[in-house]
Formats: sequence, C-alpha cells, structure tokens
Amino acid sequence: MEEPNLFLICLNAFVAVIGLLAALAGALRGLLELFPEQPSATAPPPRIDIRPATAIAPPPRAAAWQPWTDTAIAVAIATAVNAAAPGARVTHIEEIR
Repeated sequence: MEEPNLFLICLNAFVAVIGLLAALAGALRGLLELFPEQPSATAPPPRIDIRPATAIAPPPRAAAWQPWTDTAIAVAIATAVNAAAPGARVTHIEEIR
C-alpha cells in the first residue's frame, strides 16, 4: 500500500483554503456591488479639544443643538479622554464636515 505524501496533502489543504477565501472575497464584493454605501450614511467622527486641567481656556461657547449631539456620546468621549490623559477635561466637541 502506498503511503500518503505529506507535501501533497499540505499543498492540497493550502489550495483549498485559498480557494475558499477567494470565494468569500467574491461573495463580499458582490454584496457590496448590490448594496452600495450611502454617501450621507456615515458621519465623520467629532473633533474634540483636549487640554490639561491646568490650562486656562475660554468659557465654552453656547452652540445650537446638533443632531449628532448626544449626552451619552459626550460622556463616552470625556471618559475616554480622562482614561488617556488623567486630569484632562473636554471643553469643546465639534463635528468636522
């Protein structure tokens, strides 16, 4: 009885995996062509102003409510800033278009 060649088994498995990945890539490409991204669906991330707590900053300007403004988002941004730079505070959040 002939013994299996390990090199051919590995080569076969490699070709099968590459073929499967190519098929999945083609399926994703097809889905993206069928359902293109809407241009206004994604908004750019808001720009934040990070200054140390000791910096003298002018008082924040009162701005009109914007549709993307949300208290939970502002708290999440402030928490992330405080985790990245302890003692810092967010004084202004602005969306860049």
